[in-house]
Amino acid sequence: MPSELFGTSVIFVKVAPGYVERTLTTLRAKPNVTKAEAVFGRHDIAIAGGFRNTDELRAFASEVQAWDHVRGYRSYPALQDWTQKKADGHASNAYLLIRSNDTQQTMSELKKVPEIQEIIGTTGDSDIVARISADPRANLLESVVTKVQSMPGVLSTETLPAFSKY
Repeated sequence: MPSELFGTSVIFVKVAPGYVERTLTTLRAKPNVTKAEAVFGRHDIAIAGGFRNTDELRAFASEVQAWDHVRGYRSYPALQDWTQKKADGHASNAYLLIRSNDTQQTMSELKKVPEIQEIIGTTGDSDIVARISADPRANLLESVVTKVQSMPGVLSTETLPAFSKY
């Protein structure tokens, strides 16, 4: 039985060299995809999408993973609503994958950080996926290091810089 999802789910995809732009174009045309952008890190593309339930997310995953140029796929289903601050458009944006020993406390603390745009509680190898935005890039890095990584309960973070203009 499918589980209901709340808000926007985040998916990260690794593709073969030379396929980022083509894959972004294909993904942006999908009805459930609200945003697709290139990222640095262990993945090449970050996808934000609205999926009503786990069956829709699984069907999307099956389709994308079947593409011959896809080398990896990791999804973070939306188990809690995103916080929308609508601050996108800064030159420096990133996704933060956060492990925490107290997810609710960490999410509450993240809401106090002005640079955090969106927050999702999820399951898997990360407890929280957050989107952070700041100008200049130094402010983004300082926010991650001094504000997020020092929060009580944060065990680890992974930062994936995003490039919306790609």
